[in-house]
This record gives sequence, C-alpha cells and structure tokens, in this order.
Amino acid sequence: MKKSILFLFSFLGIFISSFAQTNAVVYQKNDNSLLWEISGNGLAKPSYLFGTFHLMCKEDMVFSKNFTNALSNANLLVMEMDLGDPKNTFGAMEFIQMKNGESLSKLLSKNDYERLNKFFKDSLKMSLSFFENMKPAFLQALFYPMMMSCKQSGSLEENIMAQAKKANKQIKGLETIAQQSSLLDNISYKEQAKSLMELIDDFKNQKLNFEQLLQSYKSQNALEMSKLIESDPELKNQKPELLDNRNLNWVKQFETLMPNASLFVAVGAGHLFGEMGLIQLLRKKGYQLKPVENKN
Repeated sequence: MKKSILFLFSFLGIFISSFAQTNAVVYQKNDNSLLWEISGNGLAKPSYLFGTFHLMCKEDMVFSKNFTNALSNANLLVMEMDLGDPKNTFGAMEFIQMKNGESLSKLLSKNDYERLNKFFKDSLKMSLSFFENMKPAFLQALFYPMMMSCKQSGSLEENIMAQAKKANKQIKGLETIAQQSSLLDNISYKEQAKSLMELIDDFKNQKLNFEQLLQSYKSQNALEMSKLIESDPELKNQKPELLDNRNLNWVKQFETLMPNASLFVAVGAGHLFGEMGLIQLLRKKGYQLKPVENKN
C-alpha cells in the first residue's frame, strides 16, 4: 500500500508540472540544459538545480558525470517531497480521497462512467468501483506507465533519493503530501473528471504527446520541452497556483538553506523555465545561474 501511494504522489508531478510556460524569457542555445549551478550572492559553495521527469523507463535512468559530481559535492538533497518520510505516508489515503462525499458516479454521466469503468477493466484489470472516491487527477497517474514504450518504468526521484541515501546525504522535502494533495482540492472535481475522460477518449494521441515530451527530456533538449509545454492549453488557468506560487515559496526556502549548505535541488523540469520559473526567480534575487553540460 505504501509503495502504491507514493507512486501516485510521485507521478502527480506529471499532472501538476507539465503546464509551465516560457513567457517572454529568451534562452540561449548554451542554456539548453536541465542541470544548473547556482552561485553568487555571497554563497560560500555553489548549489545545483536539476529538472526531473517523474516517470521514465528504467534503462533510461542514466546519469552524466557532471550530474554525479554535482550530487556528490552537495550535502543536502532537496526534492518536491521527501518520499521516504513516514509523515508523508501516514494517513495518505485521506488526502487521495475527494471531500464532502463526492464520487465519480456523481461527477460523471452514466454513459461516461460505464466507458471509464470499461477502460479501467481493459487496461488495469480492475473495476472502477475500487477508485470511486479518489480524486480524478490521481487516477490519471495510473495510466502514465501505459504510455511508456518499455515494460519496466520507475520514478527518477526515487532513484536520485537512493543515491543520496547511499552517500549518507540529508534529504529535505519542499512540500508535504498534504500540501500537494490540497492543490487538487482547489481545482473542481468536475474539471478533473472531464480531464480524465479526455485522456481515455484520446489516449492514442495523448500517448504520442507524452512520448514526444519524454524524448525531448531524454535528449536534454530543454528548449524544445518548453515549447511543447507552452503549447498545452490544459489547466493554464491553474498555472499560478500549481506552478508560480509554489516556485515563489520554494525560492524562499532555498534562500534560507543555501548560506548554510550546498543544495542539490531535484524538481520537475516544468518548474525551471519561464518568467516565473526557478531559474529566472533566482536570477532576480541576485544569484548567478549557469547551465552545466549534462550529456553522457
């Protein structure tokens, strides 16, 4: 049960982080990296910022020498959420459930409910009744592994966290499981259910779009990723809450931590770019951010 709950919250990042926009910020060709060094502003040691992709084929989880060195040089791994913290698993089922007795059968028409139930049975070999009260956004996460071209996929964050633990590094989460889940309570369940139905009705094209985004990530083509993300119209109205406000909060935490520790920050790549992305927000605070070559 613990692993399945962490799975949902780990890959919820795909749902939340995939709506960043580049806005008016222009990035240069040599900025085309997902690994950045943070220095200046009186920092004694540099920190590092790395954009993750929450779900990848296990054979694609290969890290560059510069990535390994950066993680080794840092003494604190900072992630969106510490997946190993027991506080983030205790009572997690409560956060996954919709509030006020809401259910899928109430949100969906009878026809849509039956179609969704058939999709669950055909794809996951499970009845929709098991997920009747779960927030629809979480249900989307269940289908992302089906979009992969491989049989074995996993969480890049868990892999990075395992490396940090092996090196006896401290790990800090920027948010708790309750905080991340609460973001979805501010998006109407009706809207989430509609998005879920759009996913299953257009699954073939959704899979192609997902693969294109993943290929851009694997090739470290950050600029192409930004363009692909910018063209996605879904949930743009929620961008301030799902991305911008969280980035502002995270930067405040970085400013508190960096004078006393060298950080390796690993968060969804969608949080890095744009006028309200972490790179620009840190630059506005006076820090120097330099792209680091991250190809093998």
